[in-house]
Amino acid sequence: MTKFNNIFFMVTLILASGVILSFAQETEESISPSTLIDDTAFPPEGAMPPEDEYTNYLEECSNKVEEECGKEIFLGMFESLPVTQKCCIQLVKMGKTCHDDLVKAIIFLPEYAPKASVALSNSVQIWDKCVLVTEQISPALSPSSSME
Repeated sequence: MTKFNNIFFMVTLILASGVILSFAQETEESISPSTLIDDTAFPPEGAMPPEDEYTNYLEECSNKVEEECGKEIFLGMFESLPVTQKCCIQLVKMGKTCHDDLVKAIIFLPEYAPKASVALSNSVQIWDKCVLVTEQISPALSPSSSME
């Protein structure tokens, strides 16, 4: 578990760096994963928090799910594999904002950018499915019953 947390921490650091670098390199004419995301859902250029702060935020988000669930959700995004009930509960408890921000950070990495549209679409489907699963188990856990 510790080994995965270290790996996940490193991935989070890389993700944060990739997000910041992608903002610096993006031009108005280019087509990138950012064109797939609602402009109001992501801070405008220059409004990103400092790298350390954003990295810490992403790490806090990632720590809200267990290692195996992080892997499941990741594989669900890129390989369309199913996400278990246990991991759905953890994802919904993590919150939509954290989920969306982690997804955005991942798809901005050069190695995942080619599959950004698939990953983004799958991440929305995973979130929606997990909300339904969680509501069926316990309405108190659903996002509509929280402030998230």
